[in-house]
Amino acid sequence: MGFKKLNIITGWLVFLVATFTYLATIEPTASFWDCGEFIATAYKLEVGHPPGAPLFMFLARIASFMVSTEHVPVAVNALSALASAFTILFLFWSITHMAHKLASRNGAEEPSTGRLVAVLGSGIVGALAYTWSDSFWFSAVEGEVYAMSSLFTAVVFWAILKWESQADQPHHTRWLILIAYLMGLSIGVHLLNLLAIPAIAFVYYFKRYSVTPRGVLVTLIISAAILGTIQAVIIPGLIKVAGMFELFFVNDLGLPFNSGNLIYGLLLIGAIVYGLVWSQRRGKAVVNTIILGVTVIILGYSTFAMIVVRSTANPPIDENNPENVFNLLSYLNREQYGDRPLLIGQFWDSQLDSERKDGTPVYTATWTAKKNGRTVKQFYDRWSAQHWSEQDPGNELDEKYVITDPRKGTEPVYAPEFTMLFPRMYSSQRSHVEAYKSWSHFQGKPIRWTDREGKPTIINKPTFLENMRFFVDYQVNWMYWRYFLWNFAGRQNDIQGHGNITDGNWISGIKAIDAQRLGNQDHLPSSMLENKGYNRMFLLPMLLGLIGFIFQLVRNLKDWSVVMLLFFFTGIAIVIYLNQTPYQPRERDYAYVGSFYAFAIWIGLGVYGLFDAARNVKARELGLVVGAAFGLGVLKYLVESIGGDDHAISYAIWSMAAMGCGALALFHALGRATRNDLAPGVLATLIGLMVPAVMLAAEWDDHDREIRKPARDLASDYLNSCAPGAVLFTNGDNDTFPLWYAQEVEGIRTDVRVVNLSLLNTDWYIDQMRRKAYTSDPVPFAMPPEKYRQGTRDIVALIPSQNKKGIYVDLKAAMDFVYDDRNMQPLFQRNTKDAYFPTDKFRIPVDSAKVLANGTVSIKDTARIVPSVDWQIKKQILLKNHLMVLDLLSNFNWDRPIYFAVTTGPDSYINLQNYFQLEGLAYRLVPIQTKSNNPNMFGRVATDTMFRNVTERFRWGNMNSEEPIYLDENVLRMTTNLRLQISGLADALVTEGRKEDARTVLDLCMEHMPERNVPYDRIMLPMAESYYKADGAEEGDVIAKRLFDIMDENMAYYLSLEPEFAEKVSDEMAITHAVMDRLVNDTKVVFGRTELGNSLKARLDSTENAYESKLQEMEEASRKVSRMRF
Repeated sequence: MGFKKLNIITGWLVFLVATFTYLATIEPTASFWDCGEFIATAYKLEVGHPPGAPLFMFLARIASFMVSTEHVPVAVNALSALASAFTILFLFWSITHMAHKLASRNGAEEPSTGRLVAVLGSGIVGALAYTWSDSFWFSAVEGEVYAMSSLFTAVVFWAILKWESQADQPHHTRWLILIAYLMGLSIGVHLLNLLAIPAIAFVYYFKRYSVTPRGVLVTLIISAAILGTIQAVIIPGLIKVAGMFELFFVNDLGLPFNSGNLIYGLLLIGAIVYGLVWSQRRGKAVVNTIILGVTVIILGYSTFAMIVVRSTANPPIDENNPENVFNLLSYLNREQYGDRPLLIGQFWDSQLDSERKDGTPVYTATWTAKKNGRTVKQFYDRWSAQHWSEQDPGNELDEKYVITDPRKGTEPVYAPEFTMLFPRMYSSQRSHVEAYKSWSHFQGKPIRWTDREGKPTIINKPTFLENMRFFVDYQVNWMYWRYFLWNFAGRQNDIQGHGNITDGNWISGIKAIDAQRLGNQDHLPSSMLENKGYNRMFLLPMLLGLIGFIFQLVRNLKDWSVVMLLFFFTGIAIVIYLNQTPYQPRERDYAYVGSFYAFAIWIGLGVYGLFDAARNVKARELGLVVGAAFGLGVLKYLVESIGGDDHAISYAIWSMAAMGCGALALFHALGRATRNDLAPGVLATLIGLMVPAVMLAAEWDDHDREIRKPARDLASDYLNSCAPGAVLFTNGDNDTFPLWYAQEVEGIRTDVRVVNLSLLNTDWYIDQMRRKAYTSDPVPFAMPPEKYRQGTRDIVALIPSQNKKGIYVDLKAAMDFVYDDRNMQPLFQRNTKDAYFPTDKFRIPVDSAKVLANGTVSIKDTARIVPSVDWQIKKQILLKNHLMVLDLLSNFNWDRPIYFAVTTGPDSYINLQNYFQLEGLAYRLVPIQTKSNNPNMFGRVATDTMFRNVTERFRWGNMNSEEPIYLDENVLRMTTNLRLQISGLADALVTEGRKEDARTVLDLCMEHMPERNVPYDRIMLPMAESYYKADGAEEGDVIAKRLFDIMDENMAYYLSLEPEFAEKVSDEMAITHAVMDRLVNDTKVVFGRTELGNSLKARLDSTENAYESKLQEMEEASRKVSRMRF
């Protein structure tokens, strides 16, 4: 059987392995983060977050079309699984293509049997290594776009290799046209695929031209230009020009909406047809190919028409409302997420120049009702205008685009002395600034500055060296190389880290190496060792990849350059472009899987490199490799010694050098001992297979999601915490997207209106909330649309000095003041007028009869009803989202239940916490003032309602499964919150004398979230205390003892660390000690569990001396460092 046939068969076998892996581990429902939104928008063809993924949405709709509702998430997740399996198939064929070129470099069409085994072995090992790599596997088992985006990258890379092998045959350009079409289609999934263009360009260059420095430079420039043209010209440019046509034909010529779009589309099609015909008749083959390539890119890109069509239908999820070209352009440009500097820009404390620049005006479609030439009313949506017109047939509707936000003076201009090249530390958010200073070792360079008021001041500007230190240490090392090493060296745990030594680091699994970076590894606590994300791969994937990297570099520089370009542009280039700030809301490794794909190619070629050592590596060359590898380790060790005591990298180099050189020596000896190629080929494959086998063993348990359902069930719990017809305010992705999924796909509690506070800053979202959705009535906002258009009342000031009497002002009267344009004053900029509240104290009247009648307050709490809700907002400004909350509260008249999700956070509560009532996973606004004594909650607890919700309505996500279930950090964050709320409920029940009910809810929590699946942490302390209060002494003892064991083990680990590492966990050490001390006090003093208390006290006393000694060591080490710096 020839190579071609074996290559096809083996590729499909690898595909089957990948397919089984992913289908066996997919999540049966929605996951956290964007998955819930993607599944919901795909199921009903709605419009998700910018810049959209219409092709993914369409294919996912097809996948879910023929299945029942409960299987919709499985179908969408399976689409990702199959896309990922096909990615592995094309990766296999790409690796074998390159390995076959190496095997046939002497001119042989068919390699020997041994070489054939090595070629296929290379493909198998590289493909399986990527199959079971951490980041790719994560995306493969959930309904997200990254799996399909990876497939497009794999296919276009494989396609250019196919073109390379057929470049001298007729019709070879069809492969280039196919690549262009796939690039266009991929825009409808994710833009990451475009980053393969430079690698593709160099395959073409190396095939068609002789290599020269000038040619390489020109090719690099051309490839970057193609990439830039697609991303910066075709994607937004086509829409921008369409907007110019639309504006002219509608506003200037008075034609209906979309007239300009239609004419523009016809002209564009005509120009393309003319160009194709002209170039064909003139024999301009290159021009014809370019025009055809651009055409198919546009054709693929046209999937975004689906976004416009579906937005026009006004579905419940319609983000950015991109139903016209102006909104679509904003959608594609991701304007709601803001901008960031790249080449030149500000740092966190840059001062503004005297003037600001004008931004691009915002055009909004309006329908103006006119009668007898006189304007009667203006509308911002077609449906309202048509309804008005039907009520009064004498009206005519005039369609126009009007500027609703001129954006005058909206773009800051920074003083030149406060700008810098390649700005990396630009965010002024306080937490970001603190992290910038820490990562960059900030000292700064003082600059004298005179502010607008003429006051001189000194501002410390980061030096370029500090800027680059942050770039290297945080953006490159922490936010890229750490992820890279997760996949090919090992991972400490699945907890998101921000630079500390206990969370989210890469590890090798070799204690001597890891101890250099993370401290003593001999006393790791069970919480770390048993974390399913504790993956040790002993640098083996990294080593095999480096062998392939070096081997291809030496044997085929051209192919190495192509893979290197793919590796760089899908890795470090993304890091540069994203310019990420510290404290990202989640780990971002999924963004760099294209880079890991390229490295998997080198892992595969490492197998062929081992095989090649048996025949083509001479003893002298082997000696040079050994010397170079160990010499590099020595050099790195010396560099590390200058900067400190961390020798992790040099130790890793020596470890890999020893293993790698040993393997090469083995194959060199084997080659000398036998003339048969088969033995080295088989041995290289078998040794190579050890790498993906190690990866599989390490990775399976933290990627197997087959039985977990927490995201869906917790979403249901949020919704079922609400009374019928409620408005539920949420804030983040994880307390919004799963709720959208639950409502849109499974139809759970569609009477509840979920209002995301982040999106409530936008006018289009407010418009959508004012429409009915399923059984949920419109949110009764009173503010007229023209008052909250973008650019209007985006920020509202609070000026309490104008409330000279300090009285509480009726909220409706205060809102009327804000609505009135005549009250606006120039507050933030000289050239604009801004709305403001002349107070920060507000009052909402209470109709006690109504709140009793509609169940807002139970009869037993009648005496606690306040005559009015009086509160103070201790802020200087409010954003539009909080303004709209106040608008709702000013006119809802207690007719509709208002809730805030417990995870939204105090900033979202606008100081209303003392009027909150906990009813599950949401606080209800009630006219009862309560200052909570529980530090873990606000307000009061509606014990009857919450007890019923928890015991009868809550779902638990299968977290009590007897089978192993993987609950990652995102899930465990939610379970922590759930435990706290149930503990708060139990305490409230105890206060009412309902101790049996308190034990019931505590037992329910313990039953459904057992330690084997939901590990204990310090949050279990309130649970133990709640048991004690509820006369559950035995249960409390069990938890207290177990929690003390965990804390004691953690403390032993902290105390085993060297002072410089112990200093890095000083906060955790102090918290652990405090928890242990409180457990002793609880058991021995507060709750009278003397025997247990004495036992715990003895154990605590045994650690006190070591704890105090460690604190002294840390203090001494800190003084020593300070003296050295001085």
